[in-house]
Amino acid sequence: MWTSERTLRFAFHQEISQQNFLAVNQFNQFIHKIFRNNMIETVPGYFTVTAFLKKRLPIDIAQLESEWREFQLAFNDDISLISRVVRIPVCYDEEFALDMERVMEFTKLSYEEIVSIHTSTPYAVHLIGFLPGFPYLGGLDPRLHVPRLQTPRKQIEASSVGIGGYQTGIYPIESPGGWNIIGRTPYKLFDVTRENPTLLQTGNRVAFYSITKQEFNKINQESV
Repeated sequence: MWTSERTLRFAFHQEISQQNFLAVNQFNQFIHKIFRNNMIETVPGYFTVTAFLKKRLPIDIAQLESEWREFQLAFNDDISLISRVVRIPVCYDEEFALDMERVMEFTKLSYEEIVSIHTSTPYAVHLIGFLPGFPYLGGLDPRLHVPRLQTPRKQIEASSVGIGGYQTGIYPIESPGGWNIIGRTPYKLFDVTRENPTLLQTGNRVAFYSITKQEFNKINQESV
């Protein structure tokens, strides 16, 4: 539906799920194809795609629905084929894992088990938001679903990796926050000096892997 003179918003079933993740990313590609000459940008969300157009044009809903069905038939919904995978190192050393004890107590899992589970499967970047470049990563193992802190911290270091409910994510810049911090990556999630300031985009997948503190410091020094 039109939400302003040149803004269209398309909504799917309001549920944060892998199925919706695929549908939103599929539709995002489709809408770029349809409005390619009239497109400024699109903003995919958990279950919406918002399209910002250069100018408002009449839309033939029946034709749009027909083309959408054809696009779906040709679309490969195998996430492993359609998503870019970004491998991100994480140091789970106690210096960085500020809330590991809390997570261990809540989950009844050991430190080693938490690290193993957290690094065991790729996560889908469902949304970029809250802060510039902050990825909301879906697909967190239910064993690691831990409530956010009752009292958020006033300051969390940039590149801290956290768990918030049923999602995991990375703080791209220093900021307040209430997620359970279990590690830190030496990678910069947001850097205005890069051509593309954000490391991750909606639709990507993230594969975490564990590194030692020594490896963390080495990567940090090399990136300076």
